[in-house]
Amino acid sequence: MKVQFYDDITQFIDLSFPFLLQKEAENNLIFSILNALKENPKRFGNEPPVLISIMNDKIIELIFVMTPPFNPTFSYTDNLDLIDLLIDYLSKGDYLLPGVLAFKDGAKRFAELWCKKNSLKHNIVRNERIYKLENVSEDTIGKRKFVAGSKNDESLILQWAKDFILEATPETKEEELARIVFNLKKDIQKNKIFMLLDNDIPVTIVRKSGKTPNGNLVDLVYTPPSLRKRGYATECVAHLSKFLLDEGNKFCFLFTDLINPISNSIYQKIGYKPIIDLDQYEFMGSN
Repeated sequence: MKVQFYDDITQFIDLSFPFLLQKEAENNLIFSILNALKENPKRFGNEPPVLISIMNDKIIELIFVMTPPFNPTFSYTDNLDLIDLLIDYLSKGDYLLPGVLAFKDGAKRFAELWCKKNSLKHNIVRNERIYKLENVSEDTIGKRKFVAGSKNDESLILQWAKDFILEATPETKEEELARIVFNLKKDIQKNKIFMLLDNDIPVTIVRKSGKTPNGNLVDLVYTPPSLRKRGYATECVAHLSKFLLDEGNKFCFLFTDLINPISNSIYQKIGYKPIIDLDQYEFMGSN
């Protein structure tokens, strides 16, 4: 087995995409990150990404991606011994890892080994599930207006996006929140943010997010608390999912927090089916 580091994003993408495509749904997060880096190498900050492969002869066995200062992630594998090799390689470098986000068994193995080697403690902060949709249940689409957000809607969209982030990930730092808002303004300009309207009043937002070769990620689903339990989120996600399929995507993806049974239930009504669970860990000093 050979562990290799890459400083050329294009080379890494060309090498890794055929491998990642073998489990496209499981690896959709990495696809999204790499596509974003291809479009803008500084999409996640000024520090260069950490791009690593583990190869057996010329066959890729594992892909690792980190965009500092964010958590690293790595491709799905049945061979957890590869994580040991990855840890050994990373331990020889000067890498500061805040945590890890990956498929459940892999994330646990990585967190335990990394923290043992570096005299750290680990704590699981989020349990997530990837869902995949190929067909939208027509009875979830509804008849309310579904429109792309415009410059005129920017103030509302940004406020709701901030509310969503602070509700879903209250640990988000002010600097990171500012970066997200900056990128969201670009997403609005590119018609990637959509709104569901009830009597011409916005009630829910959703975003067309990361792209994979055959699919598209749906995220940033937010309905203000006062407007919840009226079916708005279900209808909004159903509309965008159908829109993405009509665009030529074979399927759509989304992530859910398993602590929220309501969101996991409504997405399945639309036609989303569970694919794999992921866990996010944070690493802390031993004292």
